[in-house]
Amino acid sequence: MTASSDRLLRRTLWGNAVFSVISGIVLAAFAGPFAALATEAPLSVAGVELAIVFELLGVGVVVFGLIAAWAASRETMPRGWARAVFAADVAWVAGSALVLMLLPAAWSAIGIAGIVVVALIVADIAVLEYLGLRRLSAAA
Repeated sequence: MTASSDRLLRRTLWGNAVFSVISGIVLAAFAGPFAALATEAPLSVAGVELAIVFELLGVGVVVFGLIAAWAASRETMPRGWARAVFAADVAWVAGSALVLMLLPAAWSAIGIAGIVVVALIVADIAVLEYLGLRRLSAAA
């Protein structure tokens, strides 16, 4: 494997890491205001207030970003970890669609826009990760 064969994947993982850590910190720090803006009325998920769900989700996204950064920083690209990051991104996009379909009346226009914008960003990142993984496989 040459440096050029993993450049796209490595750079995409770094971008994913930066986006994830920053957005996770912002989501956790401002979970209350985001929850208030995202819904028309108070919402709980499995009996847990949406603000707490957002806080936990934000912390999880930070951890995910740190994993993506770790994978990107390895001298030899850990393909299994890179595939796991890609799979998690695909799952995020699918989960976003499910959340919008299962709870359509719960979200405000701002909430829907937020979910869609983040899902589109993650989908773009996933496409680049997919291309990077294919390029890495072709070089092997």
